[in-house]
Amino acid sequence: MNTLAALFRTVGAPLSIETIALDAPKPTELTVRVAAVGLCRTDLHVMRGERRVAMSPMVLGHEAAGVVESVGPAVQGIAPGDHVVLTFIPGCGVCRWCAKGLHHLCAEGPRITQGPQLDGTCRRKDAHGKDVGAFCMIGGFAERTVVDQASAIVVDKDIPLDLAALVACGVPAGVGAARHRAKVKAGDSVLVVGCGGDGMNVVQGARLCGATTIIAADINPDKLDLARDFGATHCVDSRGDVLTRDVLHLTEGIGVNHAFVCIDPATTLLPAFRATQKAGNVVVTAITPDTVKSIDVPPLELFATQKAIMGAVYGFMSPRLQIPELLRLYRSGDLKLRELITKTYSLSDINQGYEDLEAGKNLRGVVTFD
Repeated sequence: MNTLAALFRTVGAPLSIETIALDAPKPTELTVRVAAVGLCRTDLHVMRGERRVAMSPMVLGHEAAGVVESVGPAVQGIAPGDHVVLTFIPGCGVCRWCAKGLHHLCAEGPRITQGPQLDGTCRRKDAHGKDVGAFCMIGGFAERTVVDQASAIVVDKDIPLDLAALVACGVPAGVGAARHRAKVKAGDSVLVVGCGGDGMNVVQGARLCGATTIIAADINPDKLDLARDFGATHCVDSRGDVLTRDVLHLTEGIGVNHAFVCIDPATTLLPAFRATQKAGNVVVTAITPDTVKSIDVPPLELFATQKAIMGAVYGFMSPRLQIPELLRLYRSGDLKLRELITKTYSLSDINQGYEDLEAGKNLRGVVTFD
């Protein structure tokens, strides 16, 4: 079939809205009519050339949810009409990590920037017959997509699909980082540097864990105001030495138990590290451009303060476990989802959506389809 899609063709250029051909699903695959897809900063990194992909053209978009239209003969547990959230790391189910239930560490993860599906072939062609890749094996910036069953999780049909899309990436990245990576405890103090898609959800996650001091840091005063609605108890400027000074002042010179670096680790990790108390945790949830090869943390300082620096992808928990859990928290009223969406866009306005993201206007922009 033909489908409308937003293609990445050239670094630095807008996404190109084109009609592409979409093949039928292979035996373990399914066709999904996309209902909503979030405008995540990760795709913007690709558009800027800060995260390189192996082929172009490529359909970007990985924070997506939709309705299953057809399935291959070997698909198990998914049927036409099901509502699904698409996961940007496929849980293959057979590697050593998936066998332990650690689907966020799936051995297929490094292939998400390559373009082809799990079997190494492509399901999309442009008007000239050229293969088109799918970012994260999803390619969510399209009316329809074909994904492997390893990339789809069935969710309850009463959850609005624009909200379900959010738990495909930004929500588990932030909430999970607090709950499952740092393991924030009741009474802990937390610093969140960067209150965008990931960071605002770290604030939510810290609140769910019972943290009593949640310090939000950003350069955008509007996002700091919004952070209070999500659970922040204090707000500070996120720039350099000012950040460290203000956090130490708020914590009587001790520092926070846990700091989360949710924007530009190359410049924010060291101030966040120095705002963290001895033996505390510094968790990095943000992507750094692949041209950045190191971050300046003095080794002696790391040794003497005994702090831990750690990464967190998908909130360091299997999306197959975390996504249903997050939706239960939404249903119970304990997790904000609707409040995360600043503005919705049509696919034809997707480049405007990314301009708004760069301008700091959106917490989360979402492309929705009729």
